[in-house]
Amino acid sequence: MIRYMDPVPQPQRFTRGLAVLAAWGLVSWLAGCSVVVDANRPQCSTDADCTNRGPEFAGAVCKSGMCEGNPQWSCEATQPADAQGYKLTMHLTDAIDSTKVLPGVKAQLCRKLDVTCDSPVGAMAVADETGLVTLQVEKGFDGFVQLTDSKIAPSMYFLTPPASGDLDLPMVPLASPFIAGSIVFQAGGTTWAKDTSGIVLLTAFDCEGKAAANINFSIGGAPDPGTFIFYLVNALPTTSTSVTDDTGYGGLVNVPAGVTTVTASLGEGGRKVSQISVLVRPGYVSYSSVTPNSL
Repeated sequence: MIRYMDPVPQPQRFTRGLAVLAAWGLVSWLAGCSVVVDANRPQCSTDADCTNRGPEFAGAVCKSGMCEGNPQWSCEATQPADAQGYKLTMHLTDAIDSTKVLPGVKAQLCRKLDVTCDSPVGAMAVADETGLVTLQVEKGFDGFVQLTDSKIAPSMYFLTPPASGDLDLPMVPLASPFIAGSIVFQAGGTTWAKDTSGIVLLTAFDCEGKAAANINFSIGGAPDPGTFIFYLVNALPTTSTSVTDDTGYGGLVNVPAGVTTVTASLGEGGRKVSQISVLVRPGYVSYSSVTPNSL
């Protein structure tokens, strides 16, 4: 149960369809860190010898008597500044019914520092009758896709560039205003304070691009008392657990506007594998993947 400062009421069941809210992007992992060890003396004979050394060795494996970073959490990826240009294809669907496509949604590329997208990059695109939207992303782009329409809560979809080629996101479920508010309620809040806060939806992946279980999310600094961290259990948002299930899904509700730092660890209090900064806007839903990086 995770609410900063105050106890969290037990969540109530809302709808099994909330499960699809969690398909929040398919991207490559960022660079990870390996455990640094003394190369002149053996440290282990089994993987358990490594993990027993402390949280900083979580996920390490024993190889030739040395504790090495688990390749599941140590991988290379392209940084936005070094990325080549690529074509982005997004297949927009309804968050509750993934078979329902979302035509007419407007999509605009926005640089990360352009918080309100006052100077969009390139021309606006509009999803066709199949919910398909295509954008050309320029070399070195670092930012997000702003998605707006009366059918959805206004959204920011943060991008991680592909290592090579183009980026095709086969399903991008977007929450309606009603469902976005329901997430807040289901996660333990009462109402969504749209005038001052936003919602952040996260998906954790490993180095192979697979959804990652047992990932704990935490917020940097002094979190607002009204902010909740939630995860999925039996396809429903809840605050009754502190790690992701095998879907890798989680998120934050009623997050004050601004830039929020999210850290991902292997289990609660375990080795940190990723740290990202997420832009939060009042009344918006921010979608972001959480991938291993150098912190």
